[in-house]
Amino acid sequence: MTRLASSGTNRAVVAWLVLMGATAVSWYLGDGHGARRLATVVVLAVAFAKVYLVGRYFMELGQAPRTLRLLFGGWTVVVCAALVTMFVVGGG
Repeated sequence: MTRLASSGTNRAVVAWLVLMGATAVSWYLGDGHGARRLATVVVLAVAFAKVYLVGRYFMELGQAPRTLRLLFGGWTVVVCAALVTMFVVGGG
């Protein structure tokens, strides 16, 4: 195994561990712990962070052209912000 492949594998493992931790946080907050409105906003933010990590490390967007990576990152931020805004303004 080359050093590059090993580095990519290590990053994928770290991303997977972060995804597992994020899932645990979302489950904990979604199970009624914490303030409901804040918990909902945090769960949405965690969900989109997970979308970004899956796209970057498991769908090979990490090796995609810079423009595509920036568009994907921007999409995750814009859609997450729009959903959070709609939730907060709508009285969630």
